[in-house]
Amino acid sequence: MWKTLLVVPFLFSQTVHAQKSVTRTDVMIASDPGVQIFVREVKARKKSRKPPILLVHGGGPGGVASFDLPVPGGSLAEDLAQEGMDVFIMDVRGWEKSTRPDYDTSRRWVIAGSSKEASHDIDAVVDYILDKTGKKQVCLFGWATGGQWIGYYACMYPDKISSLILLNSLYNVKAPWAYDEAFRSRNDTTQFNYVAISSMRRATKQSLLASWKKDSFYDPAVANAYAATAVGFYPDSVLEVPGGYRVEAFYTAQGKGLWHARDIRVPILVIRGARDTWSRPEDIVALEEQLVNAPKKKIVVLPQGTHQVFLSRPEEGRAQLISEIEAFNVKRKS
Repeated sequence: MWKTLLVVPFLFSQTVHAQKSVTRTDVMIASDPGVQIFVREVKARKKSRKPPILLVHGGGPGGVASFDLPVPGGSLAEDLAQEGMDVFIMDVRGWEKSTRPDYDTSRRWVIAGSSKEASHDIDAVVDYILDKTGKKQVCLFGWATGGQWIGYYACMYPDKISSLILLNSLYNVKAPWAYDEAFRSRNDTTQFNYVAISSMRRATKQSLLASWKKDSFYDPAVANAYAATAVGFYPDSVLEVPGGYRVEAFYTAQGKGLWHARDIRVPILVIRGARDTWSRPEDIVALEEQLVNAPKKKIVVLPQGTHQVFLSRPEEGRAQLISEIEAFNVKRKS
């Protein structure tokens, strides 16, 4: 049974799952002027000395839909909490419960939800976590576009980070990409198609489920909860989030990204599912070569891993993913 307690002045909820004694606490924190960011803390009774970990969603569904579904096998946050970690989930502005900026979508070149905006929100949440936990550093985990955002952030604020974990993220290297054809201009294939592609991304429950093709990879109950939760935060049950990540991803896939691996100076774990279609094999090769200033680096390929491997069946890469995160999230050596 799920219980919710609301307390003013902040949105504060405490959710208890009776069998596992996991608590969930929700707050809204300030980022840029006029921007409020949703944060959920997930904790279990088991404690460890590991740094707190912040899970950052990608360009599709937000933090709760991605990392904390109320079905068995649907909460990466809960499973990490059971390993003793203090887990935090956030929604970047424009996603789920966070402030939805009023972007001027009539402007053709607008980048709605840029890495710069996301980094401001991540920094606000990191500061909140450090203040709340009394820890000196946070482990950052980013899925797909979330990996791009935390990589960008880590180049600016390495002292706040114990380690960086990227899952299925593009990197700044020119190589063929599955979405090149969909995103490029018909008049100039080196340019993003601002004319045809909206600055906001929209998706229905049915379209989100379209890529979940094999029940052998995913429990259908998890897939349905993912799609239903993802659209449930928006009017008419149609997901609508900032689409600027598609612009940045398009140029990143051409080697024109916003950050470089040589600027990463924290321990970094790069994980890729072999079945992922967003990231590319070339990304992990380039990262392994160019992470020359990271004090520790590890590259892991999950042979059965899909794009949403954290929601897949345990034997399809999810169990190994959790094990890799748990092992890598340790206190950073001075």
